[in-house]
Amino acid sequence: MPRLLLILFFLSLGIFAQSPTPHTVIVFGDSITAGGALPKAERGHLWVTQVQQQSAGALTLINEGKGGRPTNSLPEFEAMLTLHAKADALVIALGMNDSRDITPPCVPKAVANVRSMIVKARAAYGEKLPVLLVGPSNINKAALGPTKPIANEREAKLRELGAAFEKLAVEMKCEFVSLFGVVPDSSLLKDGVHPDGAGNDAIAKVMGKKLKALQW
Repeated sequence: MPRLLLILFFLSLGIFAQSPTPHTVIVFGDSITAGGALPKAERGHLWVTQVQQQSAGALTLINEGKGGRPTNSLPEFEAMLTLHAKADALVIALGMNDSRDITPPCVPKAVANVRSMIVKARAAYGEKLPVLLVGPSNINKAALGPTKPIANEREAKLRELGAAFEKLAVEMKCEFVSLFGVVPDSSLLKDGVHPDGAGNDAIAKVMGKKLKALQW
Protein backbone atom coordinates (compact mmCIF):
# COMPACT_ATOMS: atom_id res chain seq x y z
CA MET A 1 0.00 0.00 0.00
CA PRO A 2 2.74 2.54 0.83
CA ARG A 3 4.36 1.71 -2.52
CA LEU A 4 1.08 2.44 -4.34
CA LEU A 5 0.73 5.76 -2.54
CA LEU A 6 4.29 6.64 -3.49
CA ILE A 7 3.59 5.90 -7.16
CA LEU A 8 0.44 8.02 -7.06
CA PHE A 9 2.38 10.83 -5.40
CA PHE A 10 5.03 10.95 -8.13
CA LEU A 11 2.37 10.73 -10.83
CA SER A 12 0.62 13.73 -9.33
CA LEU A 13 3.90 15.65 -9.38
CA GLY A 14 4.20 14.96 -13.07
CA ILE A 15 0.69 16.20 -13.75
CA PHE A 16 1.25 19.48 -11.93
CA ALA A 17 4.66 19.96 -13.52
CA GLN A 18 2.99 19.91 -16.92
CA SER A 19 0.43 22.57 -15.97
CA PRO A 20 1.30 25.87 -17.68
CA THR A 21 2.19 28.81 -15.46
CA PRO A 22 -0.02 31.81 -16.23
CA HIS A 23 1.66 34.80 -17.87
CA THR A 24 1.42 37.91 -15.69
CA VAL A 25 0.32 40.96 -17.68
CA ILE A 26 0.24 44.44 -16.16
CA VAL A 27 -2.34 46.73 -17.75
CA PHE A 28 -1.52 50.39 -17.12
CA GLY A 29 -4.44 52.49 -18.29
CA ASP A 30 -7.14 55.02 -17.55
CA SER A 31 -10.80 54.71 -16.54
CA ILE A 32 -11.61 52.44 -19.48
CA THR A 33 -9.14 49.98 -17.96
CA ALA A 34 -10.18 50.65 -14.37
CA GLY A 35 -13.88 50.18 -15.13
CA GLY A 36 -15.11 52.60 -12.50
CA ALA A 37 -17.58 54.16 -14.94
CA LEU A 38 -19.37 50.85 -15.49
CA PRO A 39 -22.67 50.37 -13.62
CA LYS A 40 -22.30 47.89 -10.76
CA ALA A 41 -24.49 45.36 -12.56
CA GLU A 42 -22.13 45.41 -15.56
CA ARG A 43 -18.77 45.28 -13.73
CA GLY A 44 -18.36 41.66 -14.80
CA HIS A 45 -18.16 42.88 -18.41
CA LEU A 46 -14.97 44.88 -17.78
CA TRP A 47 -12.66 43.97 -20.64
CA VAL A 48 -9.67 43.28 -18.37
CA THR A 49 -11.71 40.79 -16.35
CA GLN A 50 -13.09 39.14 -19.47
CA VAL A 51 -9.70 38.69 -21.13
CA GLN A 52 -8.35 36.94 -18.04
CA GLN A 53 -11.39 34.69 -17.72
CA GLN A 54 -11.42 33.80 -21.39
CA SER A 55 -7.71 32.89 -21.31
CA ALA A 56 -8.65 29.76 -19.33
CA GLY A 57 -5.79 30.19 -16.89
CA ALA A 58 -3.15 31.25 -19.42
CA LEU A 59 -3.11 34.91 -18.32
CA THR A 60 -3.19 36.78 -15.05
CA LEU A 61 -4.03 40.43 -15.71
CA ILE A 62 -3.09 43.02 -13.10
CA ASN A 63 -5.44 45.96 -13.48
CA GLU A 64 -3.48 49.17 -12.97
CA GLY A 65 -6.15 51.45 -14.42
CA LYS A 66 -7.05 54.81 -12.91
CA GLY A 67 -9.77 57.24 -13.87
CA GLY A 68 -8.61 60.48 -15.51
CA ARG A 69 -5.05 59.27 -16.10
CA PRO A 70 -3.16 60.95 -18.98
CA THR A 71 0.16 59.80 -20.41
CA ASN A 72 1.81 62.42 -18.23
CA SER A 73 1.73 60.03 -15.26
CA LEU A 74 5.35 58.91 -15.08
CA PRO A 75 5.61 59.16 -11.25
CA GLU A 76 2.56 56.87 -10.96
CA PHE A 77 4.09 54.50 -13.51
CA GLU A 78 7.39 54.38 -11.64
CA ALA A 79 5.57 53.71 -8.35
CA MET A 80 3.61 50.92 -10.03
CA LEU A 81 6.83 49.23 -11.16
CA THR A 82 7.98 48.98 -7.56
CA LEU A 83 4.76 47.21 -6.55
CA HIS A 84 5.13 44.26 -8.92
CA ALA A 85 8.32 42.24 -8.78
CA LYS A 86 7.43 40.22 -11.87
CA ALA A 87 5.76 40.87 -15.19
CA ASP A 88 5.73 38.80 -18.36
CA ALA A 89 4.18 41.59 -20.45
CA LEU A 90 2.97 45.16 -20.18
CA VAL A 91 -0.06 46.80 -21.77
CA ILE A 92 -0.12 50.61 -21.98
CA ALA A 93 -3.65 51.79 -22.73
CA LEU A 94 -3.66 55.59 -22.53
CA GLY A 95 -4.48 58.59 -24.69
CA MET A 96 -8.18 59.20 -24.14
CA ASN A 97 -7.55 61.90 -21.54
CA ASP A 98 -4.73 63.44 -23.57
CA SER A 99 -7.19 64.00 -26.43
CA ARG A 100 -8.84 66.80 -24.48
CA ASP A 101 -5.72 68.83 -25.27
CA ILE A 102 -6.24 69.74 -28.93
CA THR A 103 -3.08 71.84 -29.23
CA PRO A 104 -0.19 70.76 -31.51
CA PRO A 105 2.16 69.69 -28.64
CA CYS A 106 -0.35 67.11 -27.35
CA VAL A 107 0.76 64.14 -29.45
CA PRO A 108 4.55 64.66 -29.27
CA LYS A 109 4.31 64.96 -25.48
CA ALA A 110 2.18 61.82 -25.24
CA VAL A 111 4.64 59.86 -27.39
CA ALA A 112 7.57 61.02 -25.25
CA ASN A 113 5.76 59.96 -22.10
CA VAL A 114 4.90 56.50 -23.42
CA ARG A 115 8.41 56.00 -24.75
CA SER A 116 9.76 56.74 -21.29
CA MET A 117 7.35 54.19 -19.78
CA ILE A 118 8.59 51.51 -22.16
CA VAL A 119 12.22 52.22 -21.29
CA LYS A 120 11.54 52.17 -17.55
CA ALA A 121 9.51 48.96 -17.76
CA ARG A 122 12.21 47.12 -19.68
CA ALA A 123 14.82 48.34 -17.22
CA ALA A 124 12.70 46.83 -14.45
CA TYR A 125 11.55 43.59 -16.09
CA GLY A 126 14.12 42.91 -18.78
CA GLU A 127 14.94 44.23 -22.22
CA LYS A 128 12.89 41.52 -23.90
CA LEU A 129 9.68 42.42 -22.04
CA PRO A 130 6.76 42.26 -24.50
CA VAL A 131 4.94 45.60 -24.53
CA LEU A 132 1.56 46.16 -26.15
CA LEU A 133 0.66 49.76 -26.98
CA VAL A 134 -3.07 50.39 -27.32
CA GLY A 135 -4.40 53.12 -29.59
CA PRO A 136 -7.29 54.89 -27.78
CA SER A 137 -10.88 53.97 -28.50
CA ASN A 138 -13.40 56.10 -30.39
CA ILE A 139 -15.91 58.51 -28.89
CA ASN A 140 -19.57 59.23 -29.52
CA LYS A 141 -19.43 62.94 -30.34
CA ALA A 142 -23.17 63.48 -29.91
CA ALA A 143 -23.08 62.16 -26.33
CA LEU A 144 -20.03 64.08 -25.09
CA GLY A 145 -20.35 66.28 -22.03
CA PRO A 146 -18.01 69.22 -21.34
CA THR A 147 -15.82 68.60 -24.40
CA LYS A 148 -18.72 68.48 -26.87
CA PRO A 149 -17.80 71.93 -28.32
CA ILE A 150 -14.46 70.45 -29.44
CA ALA A 151 -15.87 67.05 -30.44
CA ASN A 152 -14.45 67.08 -33.97
CA GLU A 153 -11.03 68.24 -32.83
CA ARG A 154 -10.95 65.66 -30.03
CA GLU A 155 -11.86 62.86 -32.41
CA ALA A 156 -9.09 63.97 -34.77
CA LYS A 157 -6.64 64.01 -31.87
CA LEU A 158 -7.59 60.45 -30.93
CA ARG A 159 -6.85 59.30 -34.46
CA GLU A 160 -3.55 61.18 -34.38
CA LEU A 161 -2.58 59.64 -31.04
CA GLY A 162 -3.35 56.15 -32.33
CA ALA A 163 -1.23 56.66 -35.43
CA ALA A 164 1.64 58.05 -33.34
CA PHE A 165 1.51 55.13 -30.90
CA GLU A 166 1.57 52.69 -33.81
CA LYS A 167 4.71 54.39 -35.15
CA LEU A 168 6.26 54.34 -31.68
CA ALA A 169 5.54 50.62 -31.40
CA VAL A 170 7.59 49.97 -34.52
CA GLU A 171 10.43 52.17 -33.24
CA MET A 172 10.52 50.49 -29.80
CA LYS A 173 9.85 46.94 -31.05
CA CYS A 174 6.49 46.73 -29.31
CA GLU A 175 3.16 45.31 -30.37
CA PHE A 176 0.27 47.62 -31.26
CA VAL A 177 -3.49 47.37 -31.41
CA SER A 178 -6.02 50.10 -32.17
CA LEU A 179 -9.36 50.33 -30.39
CA PHE A 180 -10.59 53.19 -32.54
CA GLY A 181 -13.85 52.11 -34.15
CA VAL A 182 -14.17 49.01 -31.97
CA VAL A 183 -16.84 50.38 -29.62
CA PRO A 184 -20.26 51.03 -31.22
CA ASP A 185 -21.89 54.43 -30.64
CA SER A 186 -24.76 52.67 -28.87
CA SER A 187 -22.31 51.61 -26.15
CA LEU A 188 -21.13 55.19 -25.56
CA LEU A 189 -24.38 56.86 -24.62
CA LYS A 190 -23.45 57.58 -20.99
CA ASP A 191 -20.95 60.34 -21.72
CA GLY A 192 -19.56 59.65 -25.17
CA VAL A 193 -16.33 58.20 -23.77
CA HIS A 194 -16.90 55.31 -21.37
CA PRO A 195 -18.19 52.09 -22.96
CA ASP A 196 -21.00 50.11 -21.34
CA GLY A 197 -20.96 46.35 -20.83
CA ALA A 198 -21.48 45.60 -24.51
CA GLY A 199 -18.71 48.03 -25.42
CA ASN A 200 -16.37 46.26 -23.03
CA ASP A 201 -17.35 42.96 -24.66
CA ALA A 202 -16.18 44.39 -27.98
CA ILE A 203 -12.88 45.59 -26.51
CA ALA A 204 -12.30 42.24 -24.78
CA LYS A 205 -12.66 40.40 -28.07
CA VAL A 206 -9.94 42.51 -29.72
CA MET A 207 -7.61 42.63 -26.72
CA GLY A 208 -7.94 38.93 -25.95
CA LYS A 209 -6.99 37.97 -29.47
CA LYS A 210 -4.00 40.32 -29.46
CA LEU A 211 -2.67 39.17 -26.10
CA LYS A 212 -3.07 35.53 -27.08
CA ALA A 213 -0.86 36.19 -30.12
CA LEU A 214 1.98 37.83 -28.13
CA GLN A 215 5.42 36.26 -28.47
CA TRP A 216 6.34 35.38 -24.90
